Amino acid sequence: MNNMITTNIEILGKPYPIKCPENELQSLQAAAEYLHKKMLEIQESGKAINLERIAIIAALNITYEFLQQNDHKSSLIGKVNQRIAHIQDKLDGMMNSILQTELVYTSE
Repeated sequence: MNNMITTNIEILGKPYPIKCPENELQSLQAAAEYLHKKMLEIQESGKAINLERIAIIAALNITYEFLQQNDHKSSLIGKVNQRIAHIQDKLDGMMNSILQTELVYTSE
């Protein structure tokens, strides 16, 4: 079983104690760093000044990025599946041709 630990992450100068499984600590820290950078970009742009608004805009931006990547991944998976189906069709055609050639030679 994985041990739960408490760690502090810092976002825009504010510490947040977070509990997480010990084996997910590095992922949590990477996520916190990514969120911090996104929120800092928004804060520095001057488009939002209060922490709640910065957090909401960052969450929306990150969600948008995630959905775009998800759509791109789905598109790539579709293209790969089409290519695999095309290759399978070619292989099936070649195998049928080989089998028919063998049948001709064995029946002679």
